[in-house]
Amino acid sequence: MLSHAIIPAAGLATRFLPASKAIPKEAFPLYDRPVIQHIAEEAAQAGIHNIVLVTSEGKEAITDHFDRINPKFLQGKLPEEIMRELERLEELAEVIAVRQKSQKGLGHAVLRGMTAVPTDPFAVMLPDMFLVSRDPDNVMVRMKRLYEQHDRPVIALMRVPDDDRKRYGMAEGEERDGFFEIRRLVEKPGIAGTASNLAIVGRYLLPSAIGPILEKTIPGAKGEIQLTDALNTLCSKQPMLGLVLRDDDLVFDAGDKDGYAYANAYLAAKRVPGFIETLRRMTS
Repeated sequence: MLSHAIIPAAGLATRFLPASKAIPKEAFPLYDRPVIQHIAEEAAQAGIHNIVLVTSEGKEAITDHFDRINPKFLQGKLPEEIMRELERLEELAEVIAVRQKSQKGLGHAVLRGMTAVPTDPFAVMLPDMFLVSRDPDNVMVRMKRLYEQHDRPVIALMRVPDDDRKRYGMAEGEERDGFFEIRRLVEKPGIAGTASNLAIVGRYLLPSAIGPILEKTIPGAKGEIQLTDALNTLCSKQPMLGLVLRDDDLVFDAGDKDGYAYANAYLAAKRVPGFIETLRRMTS
């Protein structure tokens, strides 16, 4: 039963310096709540209420966010609407943290998180990728449904322009009725390295069998254990499926300054009346 999600959050966020010097990027706000809460809410919609954060030194604020509110805020009476939001947050998920003492790649982070995951399958959700679905069922809900239908590992994929093949891990395989059958994954191959335009989005549903594979995966560049390498080994033993995002699904790279700005602008435009018109006047 799918009940646990690993969220790797140990990175140094050098792309956000100096903003990330003392504040974890996962705690940066996307409109009115931090990035990490948006990811936890996405998981909760799919029935996943146990979150394993893979963190490092200085990331305590991420876990604290899901704890009880600091008593200093109760010295004055908070508005009832805010209290309801805080109570909902406390009930959203059970959150624990596992330390990744040195950054040895995404594969190593998943391996660390698996020490606290008893279920098979489990989700891996990269907090840098903020996904918005126009469908009532979000991407993780649809991935869970596909896993239950076929009993195979599932990876979320999105179509990207040719030039973006150098930015993402890419999936090769064959389109089927309702899913993509993955034959091979290629890490940032560029235009010459693959003919595929299907990029990995940062959402995975994986079996516990990935653990022993990760333990035997040889570190690649920079001494990092690549999750993609382990997934290719898994794929040779157990076929994997890709859930291809719909054209109206939105993907924001919130780990990038520009992507983070676009995500905030999108949420503001959805929630603040007249936001776009006001912004146009201010920037004209």
